[in-house]
Amino acid sequence: MNFHKPQRLPDAEQITIYYNRNEFAAWPFNHGFWVFPNGELLVSFSRGPCSYQHKYDMSHFVVDALGGEYVALRSTDGGRTWPVEGLISLGSRLALERQLRANLAPAAPSTPIDFTSPDLCVTAGFGIPPKDAQHVGYLQISRDRGHTWEGPFPMPSFGFAWVQVKVDYLVRPDGLVLLFVTVGQADGRRGDRFVAVYATADGGLTWNYLSAIQPTTPDARFVNRYYASPVLLADGRILVTLRCQIDARNAWPELFESADGGRTWRFVCRISDWGGPTHLLRLEDGRLLASYGYRIAPYGIRARVSEDEDGRAWGPELILRDDASSWDLGYPRALQLASGEVMVVYYHNRADDPVQCDGGVRHIAGTIFRP
Repeated sequence: MNFHKPQRLPDAEQITIYYNRNEFAAWPFNHGFWVFPNGELLVSFSRGPCSYQHKYDMSHFVVDALGGEYVALRSTDGGRTWPVEGLISLGSRLALERQLRANLAPAAPSTPIDFTSPDLCVTAGFGIPPKDAQHVGYLQISRDRGHTWEGPFPMPSFGFAWVQVKVDYLVRPDGLVLLFVTVGQADGRRGDRFVAVYATADGGLTWNYLSAIQPTTPDARFVNRYYASPVLLADGRILVTLRCQIDARNAWPELFESADGGRTWRFVCRISDWGGPTHLLRLEDGRLLASYGYRIAPYGIRARVSEDEDGRAWGPELILRDDASSWDLGYPRALQLASGEVMVVYYHNRADDPVQCDGGVRHIAGTIFRP
């Protein structure tokens, strides 16, 4: 095994996507990032009011569960600019909760979802599940590149007490759609959370439970492994990164593999010492890009690129940026642009921000670079 020193990317281009002095904007990993055939980009994230006067103001429960709104923002110039005038609201967190609790939301889409459509966006919310209804999860969809939205559509819990639906899915070669959902029993045990694989054969009208990704290593009793990011390889194998976490600053990415269409899983490797959650992207040349928030000093965003096509060997850690003043950052998603460059979007805080309260203003940012 080779150990490489982290490498800085001198030509990386840093982009501010959405910044509001009086808001906490975050978690694009939870909500989605898309590129369309015409080159347009769309990113979805959560925003909530924040005065940055006290640490309590920045509590994730306060800014998301109490005051959060889920939004989407578009770029028409390859990710360089993101006009705020085009901001789209997908609904406030509290309004979505009320719909789902009162059974006012439609049970399923009116027509099947084409999960292979280049115009499709699938998003979800509730980075923190509702306090007294932690089994409630949902999806929202757009069939027209994010201009109009349907849902929320409630997702089944299959008896789990804790459900966090994310937007991570793939379409198997036989057409079965796999959705990777964080679940748990919410009984207070360390290591309670893991990833369940849901499947639909009818375009999201109904869902079934397929499998779980649960390691048997000694630390499985006290380490949560969740927030999956999957890719489908050319030979049909599925690779998934998991966020492995003891606490917010002690997390790392592990890679798991299925050779039977998602029915069973095995451990492949640990991608880096620290970082998470991690987004996994299959590049046009077959290599894999793993990007993640780096929540120990020097705080920032990092990535690694595989030296093969199945994640067995990884190149040096790439420092996309290390200019933050707090661990409260990350949750990235990445896309490859028509130019061959990669854009990684995430939430961030800057050490040079004039507003400082346990870090700068939490905002949505991006890095463009050539892997």
